[in-house]
Amino acid sequence: MYNSILVGVDEIWLKSEVKRKKLMKILLEDIKKRINTEKIIEKRGRIIIDEYNDEYLEKLKKVFGIKVIYPAIKVKSDIDEISKAALILLENSNLSFKVKTKRVYKGFSKNSLEVNREVGDFIVKNKNLKVDLKKPEKIIYVEIHKKFSFVSDKKIKCLGGLPIGSEGKAIMLFSGGIDSMVASILIGKRGINLDFLFINLGGNVMEYFIVRAFEKIKEYFPYSKLFILDFDFENFFKIREGYRQICFKYLIYKVAEEFSKFNNYKAIVSGESIGQVSSQTFDSLILLENQIEVPILRPLISFNKDEIVELGKKFDLLEFRASELCQLEKHSNAHPSENILKEEFSKLNIDFRDLIKNIREAKKEELDFSVFIENYNEDLVVVDIKEADKLNFKSDKGYLIVCSKGILAYHYAKKLREKGINAYALDYKTATRLGYKVEQMSVENNK
Repeated sequence: MYNSILVGVDEIWLKSEVKRKKLMKILLEDIKKRINTEKIIEKRGRIIIDEYNDEYLEKLKKVFGIKVIYPAIKVKSDIDEISKAALILLENSNLSFKVKTKRVYKGFSKNSLEVNREVGDFIVKNKNLKVDLKKPEKIIYVEIHKKFSFVSDKKIKCLGGLPIGSEGKAIMLFSGGIDSMVASILIGKRGINLDFLFINLGGNVMEYFIVRAFEKIKEYFPYSKLFILDFDFENFFKIREGYRQICFKYLIYKVAEEFSKFNNYKAIVSGESIGQVSSQTFDSLILLENQIEVPILRPLISFNKDEIVELGKKFDLLEFRASELCQLEKHSNAHPSENILKEEFSKLNIDFRDLIKNIREAKKEELDFSVFIENYNEDLVVVDIKEADKLNFKSDKGYLIVCSKGILAYHYAKKLREKGINAYALDYKTATRLGYKVEQMSVENNK
């Protein structure tokens, strides 16, 4: 039915002519890299893709700088051709409708109201549908250019903002959680391209979750890299209770600072918001920021958790967020002292210039995560980690070990594999999402 896609840009047209041309060039190059077609042109403030594919729509929804897209029927700029295309779009519809016309080419023989009326009359005569100008169930969008016009029945709102990278590049402090994922998209809307940095205290199993979250974010940032620094979790037990969490944050900030200077990132981006946890109190954030020379951007600074989760749903991120690590301590100091922070952190004896030499780029194809399963398999016996020691595992069966975060399950499944047992691992939420009956996990499944 559709044979083209009409793309509308967002803030680009608020800029000067010179800036506008530069931004449009960046946006066009981004679209051409994401969509495998040569049939992309820019004309009179619109981007036109002269072929249609459902996959194109999904990719365009994740392009910063695009305000709206219309899957459309492209026809000659003739009122009869426009009317016929509109009728095709309503062929299987019994809904009330109205026609909404935009004349990009003002030399067209009829004005917008006349086009609305004539196309509407044609549909009523041939389809006998009801016109409702106030609350229509369906809107037919018509956009008229000099030689061709576009007729659509869908207006899909997109991310908007500025094209990716048009304002430079920053490093994102990435935890794989919903906060850092949402923050990255919000800052991306402002034209900032990102690379991502994760300080890994959880080993291979944590890296699995982080890479999975990053692969989702790459749909929005396809040219980005994920960098990982492995760090021993036990080091933080040298630090006294109350200062472990803030010292971990201090480590992250200082690593990001040194890494930013070395790689010429303009800023550090964080998913923090004021007061969400004890290490994000106003006092804690100010203390941390005062230790860093590179600018820090916090797009979620005033958001509460419910608002962040709602944005996560909107951006389709919730199922891909990484499991969280166990807390370093029960009670973090909400009002830390700078002197004590530095005194405690000095126990780690870190040279940051040497430390960043250990940062590596994560590459999905180089990782072996075969212990994790990504699909439903009815032949697997599902075992809660709490029940695992009661079970007599058999070599002729397959097992899925589950726990709250997936970390203990991973290590348990690895040990079973070393004994020749076919075992996999997942966290409770992912197992449930894939269709495994979490509430039935018990020793009885092995009988």
